[in-house]
Amino acid sequence: MTKRLSQIPGEPQEIPPATPGMPTEPPVESPPGNPRPEVPPPMHDPVEPDAPRELPPDAPDEAPVKTPQR
Repeated sequence: MTKRLSQIPGEPQEIPPATPGMPTEPPVESPPGNPRPEVPPPMHDPVEPDAPRELPPDAPDEAPVKTPQR
């Protein structure tokens, strides 16, 4: 495969590899935005979470099973 010396209009340009020792950095946003735009910010930050819903302490573990009478 040979490199093309002339660019064909409409074709994407080849990006040269990064120079060793000089990492490429993304451009700085102006103004800086949300780092994760697909995740919306929380609607509100509750001070205390809701208490878990539990059965009252006098509730039996299981419903009583009725046995047939003879």
